[in-house]
Amino acid sequence: MSIAIFRVGSGMAIIWFANAIGVAYLSQLDFSKWLPRIGLLLAMIVLANGVMGTPLSQSFMFIPGNLSEIVLGSYLLRRYIRDTGVFFNVVGLIRLIWLGGILPVLVGALISAILFFAVDDVSAVGVFVRWAEGAAIGSVSVLPAAYWISVNKLSGLKRSLLNAYLPALVLLTLAVTIIVPLTLPFPFVYITVPLFYIAYKSGVAGTVLANMLVSMVLCVLISFGLLLPPPTLYSWGNALFYLPILATLIPPLLLAVAMDMNRSASIALQQSERRYRSLYQNTPAMMYSCDESGRILTVNDVWLNAMGYTCLEVIGHAAADFLEPDSAERQLNEEFPKLLESGSCQNVRQQLVTKNGELIDVLMSAVLEQDRISEFNRVLVVQLDISERVRAQNLAYRDALTHLPNRLLFADRLATACQQSARSGDGFALLFLDLDHFKEVNDLYGHEAGDLLLSEVARRLQALVRASDTVARLGGDEFVLLLRGVSPGVESEQIGCSILQSIAQPYQLSSALRVEISASIGFAYYPQDGLDEVGLLRHADRAMYRAKNAGRNCFRIGSG
Repeated sequence: MSIAIFRVGSGMAIIWFANAIGVAYLSQLDFSKWLPRIGLLLAMIVLANGVMGTPLSQSFMFIPGNLSEIVLGSYLLRRYIRDTGVFFNVVGLIRLIWLGGILPVLVGALISAILFFAVDDVSAVGVFVRWAEGAAIGSVSVLPAAYWISVNKLSGLKRSLLNAYLPALVLLTLAVTIIVPLTLPFPFVYITVPLFYIAYKSGVAGTVLANMLVSMVLCVLISFGLLLPPPTLYSWGNALFYLPILATLIPPLLLAVAMDMNRSASIALQQSERRYRSLYQNTPAMMYSCDESGRILTVNDVWLNAMGYTCLEVIGHAAADFLEPDSAERQLNEEFPKLLESGSCQNVRQQLVTKNGELIDVLMSAVLEQDRISEFNRVLVVQLDISERVRAQNLAYRDALTHLPNRLLFADRLATACQQSARSGDGFALLFLDLDHFKEVNDLYGHEAGDLLLSEVARRLQALVRASDTVARLGGDEFVLLLRGVSPGVESEQIGCSILQSIAQPYQLSSALRVEISASIGFAYYPQDGLDEVGLLRHADRAMYRAKNAGRNCFRIGSG
């Protein structure tokens, strides 16, 4: 087509499209399939020149330049260009045009210039310029379209043409391309406008098609003398005539790539947001997000269902409002400031309070999400319900009747106290308490009354000690107390008297049952009576039996 059109005799360089199509086609094939296809393309070029009256010897002189263009361009595209990323990346598009079009064109033009200069003694510069400018425009206009079709196949082109806007916009662009050069100055400015609009509306698919058709129409107009370079005194004026064509075709194509990149990024962002929302709502863990002040911004359905609230009752409220007071205080004063400083926290024990007042034990992990653009920080919080695990641990480490630590848990706390005291040098007291004549209460009033009595004794003992101390039930009517920072002396004797007085107060077990009981207590001290849990328990037990032998309802100090 290019040869036929320019045979009209405008004297302008031929805008050559064939090599760009060959490059796009071959780049999609394995190297093993190249040879017969290259031979066919070259034969078609020779045949086209022959049909149009070019001598056979001169037709063969076009083969080295065209062959180098096709082979080099196809190799570079297959070696360095990945199909999927070309039209979603401005740099990728520029690489496509450079590696598949401009660079091979320069090499082919140089080879042809040298060959024609050597054989026909024509101007090498003239041949190089005419070859390079015509082939470059053909590559810029056709290569993106041919490569897009080779990647997306004809089915992709059909889908693009089904766009209601595209056929009409392409026809409008072609009409402008035909009419404007005949009626208005600076025609390329007007031709660019619909191309930019196609780039904006239809992206790469529409733009590569429109660019190819526009370049072919311009080719016809130039050949028939309807679009001519302005008069100039300089020999290179004709060469500069082709630059506006490149400036007309390339910017809309770059805009189209940018628009497709933006659309793809927007779609990816929407999909990511949908996946995030789906994950956020469907994850089995309780989740919410809050701002830096701790006010809840979003919350998932799992959290709402577990807590018994609606979304409107939660959004805007402080997250600490839904925590048990001790957990809320720790979050506000310790955990949240550390989170904002370090950016994350993991597996923090908390207790939530439901709308019905029930407690939910959770492990809280959180991460600080920072938006560098708006400088807005958001905290994403995940709370894993461990209530069942806590209940199971309580069954293993707590006395079922009194809910005090059992023998196993107390042994662990006593061992820990020994280790800490060995490092710090601080002492502590161990009290072994046994109720006096408890068996008689069981025998006289029954085991139910005995259980009620043990529960009340446990409550009174807990009321007497500090939060850092431990009260445990070893079994039967035996209790032990671990009092940190208590040493032999007046303080420990006052503690013993307070315990005896509290235990000795009457117990109203029911409206008709009132009982009284006393206790015998043995004291042991770290490190005076032992450096490990076994020795301390042994000395406290012996001291308790001395109190029994002394008449009960009293305490004894040390191992004696």
